[in-house]
Amino acid sequence: MSTLEAVTMANNLFTVDLARQMNGDQNVILSPLSTIIALLLICLGAEDTTEAQMKQVLHIKNCRDIHYGIQDLMFELENAKEFKLYIENTLFVEETCKIANAYINSNVWYNSKPEKVAFRNAPRDAMEHINSWLEEKSKGTFQNMPETLISNNTKIVVVNTAYLLANWTQNFPKYKTKNYEFTLSNNEKVPIQMMSAQGKFNLRTIDDEKLRILELPYGAGKDLCMYIMLPDNSNDLYKVVENMSFEKLTSWTDPKYMKKKYTTVFLPHFEIESAYSMKDIMSSMGMPDVFNDTKATFTRISKDNLFVSDLISLATVNADEDGTRDVTNTDDHFGFLALMLPEATFRVDRPFFYVIQHKPTDCYVFYGTFQKP
Repeated sequence: MSTLEAVTMANNLFTVDLARQMNGDQNVILSPLSTIIALLLICLGAEDTTEAQMKQVLHIKNCRDIHYGIQDLMFELENAKEFKLYIENTLFVEETCKIANAYINSNVWYNSKPEKVAFRNAPRDAMEHINSWLEEKSKGTFQNMPETLISNNTKIVVVNTAYLLANWTQNFPKYKTKNYEFTLSNNEKVPIQMMSAQGKFNLRTIDDEKLRILELPYGAGKDLCMYIMLPDNSNDLYKVVENMSFEKLTSWTDPKYMKKKYTTVFLPHFEIESAYSMKDIMSSMGMPDVFNDTKATFTRISKDNLFVSDLISLATVNADEDGTRDVTNTDDHFGFLALMLPEATFRVDRPFFYVIQHKPTDCYVFYGTFQKP
């Protein structure tokens, strides 16, 4: 297995772990890749039990040259021609801490340098500085973190953002967007704007899981795609995610099991923006020492007593007629297909989850659930 393949597998294993940990009744959007990069950034400075816990949770315990692997993966993603993926990670560190030069130099893999802020003497100013960084890096999507996050005892706050610009291979004509009913997990029906399109799409039905899968590619090359995982019943989503494994998700998104059919697709018009405090989630997954002021060991960052106050993970996804964001349109129709009768209908009118995958590397870039408008 190459280093790139090992990094991708670690990311995809971590994706499933995160999905199950965050399984609930709310809409979710996160970038496992962005989160794992942020954690690897601080893992560079970890030692002893802290380092061992992080490597275990990130599935990199036996992965050599992990940081070079991340560099190779990001080169593939950042140099793609048909989509733009922006991932930013920064450590905000208390200004009185003396950061080791060796650690600063090692961050070349992540194009990131720790920023010093006055957590101790001016926590409000530090908060405003971080919020300004968030507004800039997220293209104005996110602007403010919870005020309770920062105090004069804060040592390190790690922030990561993920932002995608991409267009569907086949856009959804705007004139076809209409109001339909969406059935919530409690069987309540609510109105929602539903896009629709007809074309050849890859589909799969998994009877044992009571699950249908739709592949929605981006761009002419289709190197990036969104897989919609739609349970048969409106209240089945929690169970499907709870029972999901790495092997199952890998199989569900395997193109050799898909069948291309001329299909009428109905998809909710949705936009989800989220900012998560990952401290409790990461602690529950097996790395509590990272956030413990008496147990954390980050002596490769500084000889001062450091611990991570929180990891803030931010992501946004927008499924509209064009794609994830407003960029130049790609092909809007398939010409001769207008003369064909649809072989199938895929109506996403109940809770579902999705992954956005970079197919050349098999890397899951985003994961999300849609529970309600």
